[in-house]
Amino acid sequence: MRVKFLIIYILAGAAFVGVSLWVLLSGGKNARAIRYKYRLGGIMLTAWAMLSAASCEGGPFMVTCYEPMPPQVTCYDVAMETDIVSVVVKDYGGNRLKSGDVLILTIEVPGSKDYRFIIHEGGTSAKVLQEGNLQAPDDLSTVKAEITLAPTEYKGEAVIEVLAVYKSDQGEETNVVGEASIVIV
Repeated sequence: MRVKFLIIYILAGAAFVGVSLWVLLSGGKNARAIRYKYRLGGIMLTAWAMLSAASCEGGPFMVTCYEPMPPQVTCYDVAMETDIVSVVVKDYGGNRLKSGDVLILTIEVPGSKDYRFIIHEGGTSAKVLQEGNLQAPDDLSTVKAEITLAPTEYKGEAVIEVLAVYKSDQGEETNVVGEASIVIV
């Protein structure tokens, strides 16, 4: 059934191209050419609709092969972002510092009471330069800590990894909540 409609569609398309050329060469003034062009266009549309209907399988007859989705209303509660970590060098800003300089570590909207920070050489899987613990205030508004960079021979890129610490039945669990890059000069 589909092959028959496909052949009709191809033949009508070839005839349509020929008649379109006839209309173009006559400058659009030949009424007979324009009439044939409209008829062939209608035949092509009909053949295309039949080809589309023949390609549908099973179920009740549908005008197209697309199945409509039932109307659904889905509401999502947007999760509030927590544990927004930022690191800045005290007094002159930026992220470049030397041993003895003070970093200001800020955690906006903390989701935990206890935090741990770890300063790594290069990436988070590299050697640990310094680590420490932080506690959120009782009102849980913002955690702000001043960290003095310990003396080190290391120079280059470093990463500060911030972990939230949770108490559980198995002991202490940690979850990485943020990272910040610094450069030790």
